[in-house]
Amino acid sequence: MAVIDTFLKLMLEKRAERLVLVSDAVPILLRGGETIELSMPALRADMLARIAGEMAGEDVTGRKEGRFSAADGASFGYAILPSAGEFRIEVHAGAVPPPVEEDDPLAKAVAEFARPADAPTPATPAPVVRSGPDLLAVIDQAASLDASDLFLSSGKQPRVRRNGQLAFLDAAAPDAAKMIELIPDETARQTFEESGSVDFATRWELSGGSRRFRINVFRHRDGVAAALRPIRQKIPPLADLGLSDDLLDLVHYPSGLVLVTGTTGSGKSTTLAALVDHLNCTRQRHVITIEDPVEYEHRENQCLIHQREVGADVESFSTGLRAALRENPDVILLGELRDLDTISAALTAAETGHLVLGTLHSGTASSAVNRIVDVFPGHQQQHIRVQLALSLRAVVSQRLVPTKSKKLVPAIEKLVVTSAVATGIREGQDHYLRNAMLTGVEEGMITLERSLASLLRKGVIDRETAVRHAMDPKALQHLLE
Repeated sequence: MAVIDTFLKLMLEKRAERLVLVSDAVPILLRGGETIELSMPALRADMLARIAGEMAGEDVTGRKEGRFSAADGASFGYAILPSAGEFRIEVHAGAVPPPVEEDDPLAKAVAEFARPADAPTPATPAPVVRSGPDLLAVIDQAASLDASDLFLSSGKQPRVRRNGQLAFLDAAAPDAAKMIELIPDETARQTFEESGSVDFATRWELSGGSRRFRINVFRHRDGVAAALRPIRQKIPPLADLGLSDDLLDLVHYPSGLVLVTGTTGSGKSTTLAALVDHLNCTRQRHVITIEDPVEYEHRENQCLIHQREVGADVESFSTGLRAALRENPDVILLGELRDLDTISAALTAAETGHLVLGTLHSGTASSAVNRIVDVFPGHQQQHIRVQLALSLRAVVSQRLVPTKSKKLVPAIEKLVVTSAVATGIREGQDHYLRNAMLTGVEEGMITLERSLASLLRKGVIDRETAVRHAMDPKALQHLLE
């Protein structure tokens, strides 16, 4: 189905007389002098050029008018008006555009929509009519609250995640059609229809400025839902995250593999972003990131940084990583080591002189090693242990714990691969790793219990929280005594 057919279906459903598409503006429908602004992102000029080609059947470089038939056989008239400053398309119900009279209310509404931003405001502007809740207003509200995530579900009140906790927004429940309108193009819409979910990124102009969002729209038993995550614009330093500056040493290795592990939502990507930002401010390096999604947008300082997003810029982590080996990077950041191909390519990159930073879903620093080894078939696992012993440099495991002030702060484990740790990895002796963290304070190692004890002594968390998050409560008790 062509992109224009999606708009024409809405036009018929709303019984509108005219559809107006202008580049870098939200599409509108005109009905009886009223302007119905569609709850969807602004359309780029390249998308309008594609729509124009669907109707006119050719590349449109000048004004063109005509008629065409939609997929369902309905006949429409159109006028395409490209110019140096913008791309504009008007579609009329019926094969022939209606005559424009001087006092035609539809013409007045079109003129108001196209009026330059610095033009004087008319005394009686055309009213804006929206069907159901305005999703952009809901998104704006979530962004103003500095929420990490926004959750929309048809028929349910919107919720946001702040400081790890879900909370309701003071907004009406959206319907399924509103969330489907978020999907930006026909390719993404077709993916949604075929698989039941689709990932994409888009940018909106909100009250606080331009913000980019990563979005997943998906079907569920009761309708359609969407999870929206704002892409952070400011990268916090480690101190603001509650992490010590000794973690900055992790990006000073000339080569090897450095892992940041933890559960979903534990702040792994934020920690890596802070490390890359420090590198960007202090060293001249070529950095390639492969992420899903791009969580932070890095602005080049001393480093040359290329950020690639899975799905949009590269097919997968493994294919992006293999391509990166031919792109002469000094540092490669992997958003997640999630499968055998990606882990295998990461180990190869680390062995061949690159510093590879990556995240892994693992509860502790020591279990991260087994998590990697267990991905491979049994006959390869000893070889992988040897590779890990040679290429792994450090593992940081973190979890977010609630503070007395109802915020979240990370408690960490840090494992540095010394000769003893390398032996434990190679021989599959997990107690070597645990013992090294217990005795390796001078090498910068730390156990989760020592981290929790430090937070408790500083008055950041209470004793109950420390005990609840400790892997070894007896060890915590010993440290506190």
